Amino acid sequence: MALILPGVTYWDGGSSGMRTADIVCSGGVISQLAAPGSTHAGADDEVLEVPDAVVLPGLVDGHVHLVWDSSQDPAAQVAADGEQVTAIRALTHAGAHLGAGVTTVADLGSNWDVSLAVDRAVREGHVRGPNVVATGRTVVMTGGHDPFWGNFCDGADAVVRGVREQIFAGARIIKTCATGGVYGRAVGEEVGASEYTRAELSALAGEAHRRGVRATAHALGTEGIRNAVLAGIDVIQHGVFLTEDVVAAMVERGTVLSPTLAVYRTIAGGSAPEYAVAKATEVVRAHRESVQMAIEAGVPVIAGTDSGSPGMPHPSLAAELSALLDVGLAPMEVLKAATSRAGDALGVDAGRVRVGSPADLIVVPGDPLTDPVAATRPRLVVLGGRVLGGAALDGPELGRAEAVRVLR
Repeated sequence: MALILPGVTYWDGGSSGMRTADIVCSGGVISQLAAPGSTHAGADDEVLEVPDAVVLPGLVDGHVHLVWDSSQDPAAQVAADGEQVTAIRALTHAGAHLGAGVTTVADLGSNWDVSLAVDRAVREGHVRGPNVVATGRTVVMTGGHDPFWGNFCDGADAVVRGVREQIFAGARIIKTCATGGVYGRAVGEEVGASEYTRAELSALAGEAHRRGVRATAHALGTEGIRNAVLAGIDVIQHGVFLTEDVVAAMVERGTVLSPTLAVYRTIAGGSAPEYAVAKATEVVRAHRESVQMAIEAGVPVIAGTDSGSPGMPHPSLAAELSALLDVGLAPMEVLKAATSRAGDALGVDAGRVRVGSPADLIVVPGDPLTDPVAATRPRLVVLGGRVLGGAALDGPELGRAEAVRVLR
């Protein structure tokens, strides 16, 4: 059975404008992009017309923590709840992203490798949720940032072992920490303090690439960002204290920036423990200037929310897209940051409407090419060729008649 969306206006995730086609989905992928009106439905096919709306690729959130609940101190909540309750909550959080049109998330840190179990549960069909590109535990130095989910490894050889351990456990991306951070520990780390050396980061990136996965680094301070970029890390998370030479190196190497602007603004507003609020207040202005410098230089930028962090519920993509617009990223570039560019940065086929790509689509009213935040308010979501709808998109799969009712 195929799902046919006849004569729809759609954006493919990379072009400068809209196109029109019959979109045919079968076997969980987009099987045809045919001339409008040229597709003839079979007896068992589902035909879904989407008048007064456009079709986009499902959105991508390049940084979430499914184990966290966005409370004042989510790390403490995880410790109090334990592994089993946390795993159940993580599954719920994953499904919640569908309501904002997010069909792919990158989970960049979880206690007990919970996010790897969520990824497996979704892919094996036990639960419904977005594609979860997960790192599980992070490969960090002893005493490094976010130790509660760290795989502690010191020295290049140990770092290689840590990468292998995470990939063996099921990681589809490797996360490390090049500097300290804002939220995580009240004492024992500073925002700009470097953690792994360049040699250790090079060993991590090299082994990840040898095994066919991308490497991403939490990096706020200048020295740590520079070390990560020169070591070959693919995606810099946060990038608070950038300098011209670091930005130039990122442009030269094609290093991607996932700035997570909204989370620091939210924490600075008081959503986290006092120590984190004080740190966030110090970094917000520098962060804005750094991201603007990166945008002006042509650094590829993707959308990541840090959902689950204090004050950042699952989902929070609308807040991050608004923040990217606020720092000057053009609307079309913002939409690419949450679709094709994010999928490419993560090394997965996501955020595109093309033959052979997953049939993950969203049906959106209005003009998301000029108002990308509108993409986070879909009328319907097509996940792997199955039509979902309703207020929270957490109900049963929809048949054609009910899908038409939701569209109206």
